[in-house]
Amino acid sequence: MGDNIAAPFIPAQYTGEATTTSETKALVHEAAARDFFKTAMARLLDVNHWASLSGSISSGFQLTDLAGKPVEGEAETGMYIRIDIPGPGNNAGKGFDWVKIEQKEHVVLNEHQEVFFIRARPSEHPVQKSAGIAHFLRKEASSSFVLVRDHAEITATVYGRNEVPNTQATDLGDKIRNAVVGSTGAIGISKLQWKALVNGLLA
Repeated sequence: MGDNIAAPFIPAQYTGEATTTSETKALVHEAAARDFFKTAMARLLDVNHWASLSGSISSGFQLTDLAGKPVEGEAETGMYIRIDIPGPGNNAGKGFDWVKIEQKEHVVLNEHQEVFFIRARPSEHPVQKSAGIAHFLRKEASSSFVLVRDHAEITATVYGRNEVPNTQATDLGDKIRNAVVGSTGAIGISKLQWKALVNGLLA
């Protein structure tokens, strides 16, 4: 049911890989689910602590402002997330992979159903835009981090869509790095990490 409720908020799939990583928690009654939904929302907005929710397999996540400077607090539309994935970094991102938060919404559909999501997309480095997309995936890719409450049941899902390795990078080293990372299971590794994250959101 969670997928059906979330579907209108997920980008269409038209190229590359699509992944869906989900976990569901049933609460004892709807009032408890409403309260826990608020807790899960707060955890999802606290991007700087995603790694602690995800455990030892996690990349590092840091919210930054428009100048790429680390910030504390909740994620907001327009902010960047600096990602430190295991292995070599990329030159375009000054050693990191970068995504930009393009949308954050809380939609109450009715008394029994609500949706909260953050959607991020591969981006340039905030202050080194001329170097191109600083991520191992192309800009068409998106990651949607979605919470759905359906009566007393809450589902946390990460939807990866249009995931294609970024072999169009300007820098030759980045082109090789992105091709290797994108074709040697990085998407699969991401799926393991997202599984740990959705579990952590609902713990």
